[in-house]
Amino acid sequence: MGTLSKMRTISPYVLVTVAVTFIVFMVVSDLDVPTITNSGQNLASAAIGKVNGEKIMYTEFERRVKEQVEAARAQSPNAEDFDEAPVREQVWNEMVDEILLRQESDKLGITVSNDEILDVLLENPPDVLRRPFTDSTGRFLRDVYLDYVTNPDIIAQRAQQQGGQKAAQDAAKQTADFKKYLVRIEDAIRQDKLQNNMRAAVSAAFGALDPLYLERRYQAENSTLDADFIALNANLIPDNAVAVSEQEIATYYNTHESSFKQKPVRKLKYALLPVVPSQADSQRVQKRLERIVSDLNAAQTPGQRDTVFDRFVGDFGGVTNDYKFIQDIAPQTLIMLNNLPVRGVVGPIQTQQGMTFVRLDDRRSGANVMTKASHILIRFTANNPASKDSAKAIAQGLLEEAKSGKDFTELAKKNSQDQSVSQNGGDLGFFGKGMMVKPFEEAASAAAVGAIVGPVETQFGWHVIKVTDKKTDEIKYSEITLNPTISQATRSQLFRTAAALKETLKGGVQFDTAAKRLGIVASETAYFRRVATILGSRQLTNFAFESNVGDVSDPIELKNTGIVVAQLAQSRLMGIKPLEDAKDEIKMKLMTVKKLDALKNKAQELFAKVSGLDSLSKAKTLDSTLNVVMAKGVTDNGRVPSFGSDVALTSSLFSQASASMGKILAPIRGERGYYIAQIKAKKDADPNGFAAARQTLAQGEKGKAQSTLYFKWRNELRDRAEIEDNRNKYFRD
Repeated sequence: MGTLSKMRTISPYVLVTVAVTFIVFMVVSDLDVPTITNSGQNLASAAIGKVNGEKIMYTEFERRVKEQVEAARAQSPNAEDFDEAPVREQVWNEMVDEILLRQESDKLGITVSNDEILDVLLENPPDVLRRPFTDSTGRFLRDVYLDYVTNPDIIAQRAQQQGGQKAAQDAAKQTADFKKYLVRIEDAIRQDKLQNNMRAAVSAAFGALDPLYLERRYQAENSTLDADFIALNANLIPDNAVAVSEQEIATYYNTHESSFKQKPVRKLKYALLPVVPSQADSQRVQKRLERIVSDLNAAQTPGQRDTVFDRFVGDFGGVTNDYKFIQDIAPQTLIMLNNLPVRGVVGPIQTQQGMTFVRLDDRRSGANVMTKASHILIRFTANNPASKDSAKAIAQGLLEEAKSGKDFTELAKKNSQDQSVSQNGGDLGFFGKGMMVKPFEEAASAAAVGAIVGPVETQFGWHVIKVTDKKTDEIKYSEITLNPTISQATRSQLFRTAAALKETLKGGVQFDTAAKRLGIVASETAYFRRVATILGSRQLTNFAFESNVGDVSDPIELKNTGIVVAQLAQSRLMGIKPLEDAKDEIKMKLMTVKKLDALKNKAQELFAKVSGLDSLSKAKTLDSTLNVVMAKGVTDNGRVPSFGSDVALTSSLFSQASASMGKILAPIRGERGYYIAQIKAKKDADPNGFAAARQTLAQGEKGKAQSTLYFKWRNELRDRAEIEDNRNKYFRD
C-alpha cells in the first residue's frame, strides 16, 4: 500500500494495518439466493464442489473470490461494473489444483513442516510483510518486524499504553485481522513450497542433458545467415486440383493412430434467443415520452411543471441527484443544466442512456471544497534530528526548483519517495476534508490553484505540494431517462419459445428442424473440454459433461447475452480420437503433401529460369510477378525474419551454406511450399562462447523441460480426477 493510501488512513497503527489487505465485503449480486434458500441449504456448511471426494466449502470459496474482487476494484476504483464470473473461475481452478496437489503429495509422503514455514517468516519474509517494516533508506527493521510477527498482541498493548477506549477497540480489531493475515501468509508459503517440492519430484526423472545436444542448441541459436529466396506457397495449387481418398485418410489414421490422443470432450447443438426489447417495448417508451411532453406543455406555471415532473420521476424511475460538483457531472448533462434557470426543465434529449428530461433543482458554491494536488515526499527517520533536518533541506531545494519553473511532474518522478504516485508525477487526485492527514490538508486547502507550498511536515516526511485544481461549484438536479427495456411480457415470451424448443427436441425432432419451425437459428459448438466455460456459462459446461448424448438442457439465461437451449450432440471419452473426428485434420495434411507434389514441377521450371542469374534479386527482370524475400539473421531453428517459420527451409539452408555460398540453390521442399534460395552471408557462432554459455544454456533447457513435465503431469492429474462442480447451484452465470 502506498503513501497516498497511508495518508488517507488516519490511524496510529498504520505500520500494521498497511499489511492487512484481506477485507471481505459481502457482495451478493451474483449469488443465487432463491435457489439456495428453497433447497434448504446452510451456506456455512455447504459444499460448492468436490475433488476426489474432498469438499470445496462455499464459505472458503466465496471468501477468496471477494478478496480478489476487492483487490481488482482497488486497482480500478472508477470502474462502474465488475464481472465476478472470471474471478470465480480463476479461484475455482486454484482451489481444485491445490487439493489435487495436496492429495498427491500425501500419497508420495511429500510434506512441508511448520519449521520450514517459520524459517521463511523469520529469516526470509515475503515482500508483502517486509515492506511495512522498511524505513525511508530501504533498511528492513527486522527487530520491529519480529516483535509484531511473533507477538501480534503488541498492537493492542501499545494502544492501551496510549489510552482511550476507542483506540483500544480499534487495536483489538487490527490485532485480530493481523493474526488472520499471518495465517493466510503461512498458507500461501506452505502451498508455494509444496508446489516446488512436487515440481522437483515430478522432474526427478529428467536426466542430464547430452553435451552434444547443448552444443548443437548453442550453434542453432547463435549462428545466422542472410539469404534471398522466392517462395512458392502450396496454396498456389487450388484445393480442387488435388484429391484425397477415404482410403488414404484411413491408412494415414491407422499408421499414426497414437498421435490422435484426446481428452474428454463434448459438442453441443444450441439455439440462442437474444434478450432484447420487442417492438411493443419500444412503443411503450414512445407513449411515455409523449405523455411527459404533453403534460409538461399543459402545465401553466413553474409550480405546476414541478408537480408534473416530480410525478413522472416517481412513475418512471427518475432520480434526484444530490449536490454534485460540476466536474463530476457527465458533459452532455452539464450542457443541458448550464442553459437552465433554477427549476427549469429541458427534454427530451437523446443521451447515451436514452431519451432524457432534466430539471435544475439548485446551484451552490463554496459549501464544499475538493482539492486536487500533487506532492513530492522526502522521508526522514523518526526521532533522528539529523535525518529530519537533512530531509527538510532536500525538500526546500526541490521547492525552490519547482517555484523557479522546473516541471513539477518530472521533479516528482525523479525525487519523490512516495512510490505509489511518483510515477504519475505525484498526482494525488481530488480529496476533501478529513481525507488527508491534517497538516497536509490544511496546507493544500489554504493554497490557491497553481500554488506550490512547503515543506510541510507530516508523520510520513516532508512534502512539497502543488495545488492543481479545486472543485467548489455544485449542482442539484433531477432526471428522467426513458430507454426501451425488456418487459416481463417479452421475457416470458422468450422463455415460452425456449421451452417449446425443448419439448419439441424431447419429442425426437432433429435440432435444426425444430429450431427452423420456431424461427430460431441453430448453431453448433466445436469440441470443448470441461475446463472451458462454453458460451460463457459454467452451467452449460456442466450440463454437457453430466448428460447423455441427445439430452436437452432447460432454458438457461446467459448474462448479457440471451436464453439458450442446448442438446448434447457428441461425447468423446479420453483415449484415441475416432477416425470420424480426425478425418478433416488428416485430409488437410494429405492435401498439403499432394499440393507440394504438384508444385514440384513449377519450382523446377522457375529454377531453370533464374539459375543463370548472378543474383536472385534480379529475378524480377525475368518475371515482374516474382517476389524476392530478403531475409537477414536467419537462424537454424525454423525462424525466418519478416517471413514466418519453416524448419525444413532453415535446416536445408544451413546444411548447404558452406558448400554453396552465393549460388542459387536447387528447389528446397519445405513445410509450407517450395523455395528457390541464394545464401548471401553466414556468421558462425563464436566457438569460444559455448564454454561460457554452457551452464546457463543447460539450466534454461532443464528448467523448460522440468516445467513442461510438471504442467503435463498436473493436467493429466486433473483429467483423471473426479471433480464435482456445483457452482451453478449457487451463482448465476
